[in-house]
Amino acid sequence: MMSLLNNVINALEQAVLEVIDATSGEVKLVAGEGKWITELFPASKNQQSFIINENTAFLFDFLVDARLVWQEQKDDKIRSGLWTEITENNSELHLEATAIKQQQKNLLLITNQLEDYRFQQKTKQLAREILLSNDRLFLQNEYLQTRLQSILKRPPEQDNIVLTLTKVIENAEFAVIITKGNFAPIIENSAALSLFEQCSYTSSLPIRPVDIITKLMKNQLPEFERIVATKSSWEGELCWISPPSTLKWLKVGLYPVKNKLNEPESWIIFVNDISTIKHLVQRNEKLALEDMLTKLPNRFSFWQTLEQQIAANRCFYLVYVDINEFRRHNEFYGHLEGDKLLIEFGQRIKNTIKESDFIARVGGDEFAIILSNVADQSSCEQAILRIFDTINKTFKTNKSESFHVSVSIGAASFPNDARSVEELMKFVDLSAYNGKKNKRNSLQFYSQSIKDASHQIIKIEQELRHAIRNEEFELYLQPIIDLKTRTITKAEALIRWNHPEKGLVSPDQFIEIAEKSDLIIAIGEWVIHRACQLVKEINHQGFNIKISVNLSPSQVIDANLFSYLRKCIIDFQIEPALLELEVTEGVLVDDYSTARKLLSNARTIGMTVSVDDFGTGYSSLAYLKKLPLDFLKIDRSFIKDIVNDENDKAIVKAVIAMAHNLNLSVTTEGVETEEQLKFLITNSCNSVQGYLFSRPIQLDAFIKLIDEQTLPDNINNAL
Repeated sequence: MMSLLNNVINALEQAVLEVIDATSGEVKLVAGEGKWITELFPASKNQQSFIINENTAFLFDFLVDARLVWQEQKDDKIRSGLWTEITENNSELHLEATAIKQQQKNLLLITNQLEDYRFQQKTKQLAREILLSNDRLFLQNEYLQTRLQSILKRPPEQDNIVLTLTKVIENAEFAVIITKGNFAPIIENSAALSLFEQCSYTSSLPIRPVDIITKLMKNQLPEFERIVATKSSWEGELCWISPPSTLKWLKVGLYPVKNKLNEPESWIIFVNDISTIKHLVQRNEKLALEDMLTKLPNRFSFWQTLEQQIAANRCFYLVYVDINEFRRHNEFYGHLEGDKLLIEFGQRIKNTIKESDFIARVGGDEFAIILSNVADQSSCEQAILRIFDTINKTFKTNKSESFHVSVSIGAASFPNDARSVEELMKFVDLSAYNGKKNKRNSLQFYSQSIKDASHQIIKIEQELRHAIRNEEFELYLQPIIDLKTRTITKAEALIRWNHPEKGLVSPDQFIEIAEKSDLIIAIGEWVIHRACQLVKEINHQGFNIKISVNLSPSQVIDANLFSYLRKCIIDFQIEPALLELEVTEGVLVDDYSTARKLLSNARTIGMTVSVDDFGTGYSSLAYLKKLPLDFLKIDRSFIKDIVNDENDKAIVKAVIAMAHNLNLSVTTEGVETEEQLKFLITNSCNSVQGYLFSRPIQLDAFIKLIDEQTLPDNINNAL
């Protein structure tokens, strides 16, 4: 019987060691033989006991945990996990140890896991290859997504959109579903119907693929409500039990197609069955819980750990980290560089947090951190500041190009803020999203005020859509005085909102929300349309007054802006020279090539261009020389203390001189006193605007002002 047992142990490539002295690590080989055992334990050849020492470093360290089992009175065991040992003969052994307490005997079982190791490596490589194949497939999705977006945004009367969409998506290798804004299906390709066809066979009523996907998202994504409410894109993995009981993993992309009111007219959904890779991965326990790119724990591992933390009922903080502008980084540097950033980004955070903390990659550019045993906000904040410090350090591309990234971080406390996985995830997601408006490093701790602010933003968005439909906006005009002719030659168009309940609302209270929600395109088009109308009305009164219109960053990159400008000019039959575009210097630097094309086109047809708020952003001379510009507008912040502040005086003098050397005229805004005006005249400023002359006024009052062209005596004296 013992001979048979030894044969079995040898066949399994195992060695059984009896523990003589747990404290010193003295053991004796009692079963098992083979060359690998002799190479691992040379002292075992003479059948005498020997001591496990630092020659087998991993096993030596494992004895610390093993002793805890051997000291117990009850039967128990503990496994070491797989490790690799290099013997004195330079043989490579892949081993696993199990410390056993059985009927008062202390045993140490060593298993040679060479076959398992080879299998794991083969599985890992195959899994990675399939994953890369899937990633390449999803890179192809980007082209298809762009194509579908352009088709869906065409005017309905332009062509048969459904027929065009069918041709585009039918040959896709993955499922493509296009729905209305309420997720009612418009069209599904054959791959989508094939993927979900089993549901149709097992149900008395036909089940559409989109119904399955939206149900999975509602059940598995705490942030689904926010994604739909904010009309955001989402990419990730969903788990689906296909009838009758087949587990499938789906990689899903959800993308909104929005109209000018920022309402989702359609949704594009891509679905790819990644069950094969998941099943391969799950044959390797480690890979099943590992993100293949960053080697950090994945979303599944994170949820398991978060549930365990909650079950332990110990205080902790959940931290959600979202990389700002990651898609833009991918577009600029390419996807390989994007992957490199994600790997280094995750590793930097891992190296910053404590060993007892937990970090996982839970989305494309999103990471979640569990800060264990952190009970107060101050301690959490200190940990996050360390994360900011490491993230603020320069990143480099493979070509050694330097760049920086910023992040939006949301944090919530267990059990103070929430007591369930779903609520914690929803709250940190909302907090991080709330901080993204800054486009800089931000930290938002969850609070009721954040939730209220989010609801308030959604309410204002809804009211803005109503305002656009009902034309509740009005343009006020602020005169700009030419200091040479001493006359009003231009006016800046400034929007106001005639809110039905709140009365007149200034742009400070709604423009930022409009910008973030993409409603700014529709509002901007209304401003251009109304400005052209005002030019025509003023012209009919016998005055050639140029009107200056502010462009938002979103408008500058809008491919349809110039054609809309030209259409309005033609429709109202006005001279293009009576329109001026104002853009901030930040826009010029951030979107240089796009801005240059737009401004060049504008100047080609006779419009003029002004740089607004000069001095508050990049103040780069390079773009001033290269871009087609006419005016430079000095920001009011430099004018406020110009009479007493020597630094402001020097800055304004230098800007005026520089602009003139570049053949640019200078306008100064925010002029409120005679002393400011005299200083600007003395230093050859070309034109001014501000409360000293007039506040922004309605059209009738503006026409009266230019008709009279009368300024107070004290101002005339200064001029």
